[in-house]
Amino acid sequence: MKVVVFGGSGLIGDGVIQESLHAADVTEVVTVGRSPQSVTHPKLRQVVHSDFLDFTAISEDLAGADLCFWALGVSAVGMSPQDYERITYDYTVAAVRVLATANPAMTFVYVSGGGTDGTEQGRSRWARVKGRTENMVIAAFPGGYALRPGVVQSSHGKRSRTPMYRWASIVIAPIVPLLRRLPFAPAFMTSTEQIGQAALHLTRRGWPRHVLENRDIVAAAAAARQPRAR
Repeated sequence: MKVVVFGGSGLIGDGVIQESLHAADVTEVVTVGRSPQSVTHPKLRQVVHSDFLDFTAISEDLAGADLCFWALGVSAVGMSPQDYERITYDYTVAAVRVLATANPAMTFVYVSGGGTDGTEQGRSRWARVKGRTENMVIAAFPGGYALRPGVVQSSHGKRSRTPMYRWASIVIAPIVPLLRRLPFAPAFMTSTEQIGQAALHLTRRGWPRHVLENRDIVAAAAAARQPRAR
C-alpha cells in the first residue's frame, strides 16, 4: 500500500505517518510539504513542493497511491475569509484534481472537524467552507471520506502547531486518563494513533458512512486492530 500525506508536519498528519510506517502492508509513505521534515525511515520519501494550487509537477510522485490523507489546514481565527478558503478549499481541490486523474479508485481521507456544516447553509463561515470541502472530496472519489475529530491527543509526542490547541492539550493532559474512562468519551475524544488506524482501515475495508464523526473514528480504529478473517 502506498500512502500520501499532506500536512505531515502537524499533529494529526504526523500520527498518520507514524501509524503508516509501522503498518506491515504499507510499502511506501510519501509526504508533501514546503520543507523537509526531520523524520527518517526506509519507507518514507519526502517531496518538497511550494505551489499548493498546482500539483501537476509532482504528479508522478503521487501516482499509484492507495491512500491520500489530507491533514493540511489552519484555524480560521485571525485569518481573512479569502485566505481561509484558499488554504482550506482551493488547496484541497488542487490535490484532488491531480489524484483523481491518476487513480480515481484510491481512498482520500480529508480531516475536517466537529461542527462542520455539511449542508453549507449555516451561519458559521468556517463550518460552511469545511463542509464544502468535505462534499467535494466525497463527490470526487468513491472512497472519499471526511473525518470530524473532537479533542485529539498526541500518541507519538508531537504537539500541535496551533497555539490554542497546544495550550489546551497541556491544560487537560493531567485529566486525560480520567476522561478516557468516561462512557461517553468516544463521542468527543480520540488520538492521533486512532486517526491513523482509522484511515488505514478505510483504505483496507471501507466504512458504511463517508462522514465519520468522532465516535465513528474510534470505532474504525478499533476495527483496524481486529485480525482479518482468513
